[in-house]
Amino acid sequence: MEAPLDTRRVMALLDDALTLTLRRQVHAPGQRDDGAIIAPDTGLADVSHGGTVPLVVGCSLVAVACERGIAGTPARRALLLERAAAAAAAVARAQRPSGLIDLLSTNYDSSPDTGFAVQALCVVLELAAPYADDPAWQPLLATVRQVVRRGVAGICADGGFHTPNHRWVIASALAQAAAVCPGLDVAATIEAYLAEGVDIDADGAFLERSIGVYDGVTDRSLLLLAERWDAPDVREAVRRNLTLDLHLLHADGTAETGLSRRQDHGTRRVPLGLASCYLHAAALGDDPRFAAAAHLLWRSADEVGLGDLMWLGWVLLRFGDIGPGDAPLPDSFVHLLPVNGAWRARRGALSVTAFRDTSHLLAMSYGAAELVSLRISQTYFGVGRFVADALTPVDGGVVLHAYGRHDPRRPAYELPLGRPVPPATWQQQMSERRLRRVPPAESSLTLHLREDGLALRYRTLDGLDGVTAQVALDVRPGGIWETDGTALMPVAGQVIFLRRGRGVMRYGDDAIIIEPGADGHRTWQMRHAEPAPDLVRIVLTFRTPIDHAFVLRVGSAWALPDPL
Repeated sequence: MEAPLDTRRVMALLDDALTLTLRRQVHAPGQRDDGAIIAPDTGLADVSHGGTVPLVVGCSLVAVACERGIAGTPARRALLLERAAAAAAAVARAQRPSGLIDLLSTNYDSSPDTGFAVQALCVVLELAAPYADDPAWQPLLATVRQVVRRGVAGICADGGFHTPNHRWVIASALAQAAAVCPGLDVAATIEAYLAEGVDIDADGAFLERSIGVYDGVTDRSLLLLAERWDAPDVREAVRRNLTLDLHLLHADGTAETGLSRRQDHGTRRVPLGLASCYLHAAALGDDPRFAAAAHLLWRSADEVGLGDLMWLGWVLLRFGDIGPGDAPLPDSFVHLLPVNGAWRARRGALSVTAFRDTSHLLAMSYGAAELVSLRISQTYFGVGRFVADALTPVDGGVVLHAYGRHDPRRPAYELPLGRPVPPATWQQQMSERRLRRVPPAESSLTLHLREDGLALRYRTLDGLDGVTAQVALDVRPGGIWETDGTALMPVAGQVIFLRRGRGVMRYGDDAIIIEPGADGHRTWQMRHAEPAPDLVRIVLTFRTPIDHAFVLRVGSAWALPDPL
């Protein structure tokens, strides 16, 4: 975003977003869906936190800004309050007898989705409290208060949840509701969730490990809870997670998502949902780098949605403008995550991550040039994929070690039982068979960080000779591949053999050099190797035994040595 991250600009952008969203608001007086937002992908009225609720909150926030002289006009304020009241009434009508609402894509009579709604709607009751006696505000506030009270009753009546972050959404929503709607009996439910303990590990990661989506949900919820409930460990958990996430950011504000257990896994985007959390934590006096991180994420985002504007707007209206400060963000470090099995390194624009417990061994980026994944595999009894069982830091780097023993019956051959084996019991009797074992495909990959990239060494440590193997380097399409004899624009799904010498993958001004190649065979799709249909695959091929050193260098495409 070119615009500064301040209250006036965020309110202006929020108002613009509302203008577009209001086009999808139903105007059908007397009908159940009157005031609701129609979801464009279903054609149905969506009253959840992904549809109508943000409209209620967004309109209310801009109306508050109008009251404060920050945005809009009296006429705009009146229109927004009218539309917000209609939207809130649609949410109220959609509540089931339990007080809970539906998330039409998957959850019905849903306590967690009601928690998301209550969490957001309590913001309205909080910021609009000074206007409670204003007749223009009263219809909206009365309806929102009704929705919150009924929703809280449903949540507390053994409402339940699905995912780890839901617990903190629910607990924070109840604490918020108790603060703005006195007399609600929420203590037992909040304490039941708090008794489970916050799911933060020694690395600072939450259970879902989702920097792209659910870290923002969890951090926001825990910050709200920490301010409104006696939960001394909660704010420290947020500080630790936000600190970890500083070390998962690339120079361009996008995030390393290779650890995520949720839908953001493997994506590369700016985690803008964290910006409001960083601002909130900074306003509470936490690490001064958090304000700088919020501004980095804001500057780096190409677009911003209604939900992100809503939460950023709330923080800014509540605390006022928060500048980036002068605390430097971490941009030159080596950071080990022993619990989660990752090794992170940054050298300015160079960003590197190595992973344990997965065949996705390495990711590296430099500006627009990105190695999405490095994978190693052998055509070896179906168990030849290099999955790092150990990740061991060494001076200047890290060693990934695959023992090749994930399947207790492979690599091996089953031997005959010497008795009848009916087809119906074939699988049950498999464990009774003796095995002729062969050596496992034990291997190591050593990485050493350089100022301009990585030096790597792949070695096989056990296994049979003559086995075909490959190192697959998967990059995004859209670049130009060059060797000393070729230049081409590869497309998704294309496989390129780097048989010798070096190759350069250029993306505008940024590039990755791979050298030297290896030419052990010409198998285009090795058996049991994971395909990469959406990426361009560059392969180095071998036959065991293997001891191959190679480098991945990055830099300006025009400053690197020309392979031609």
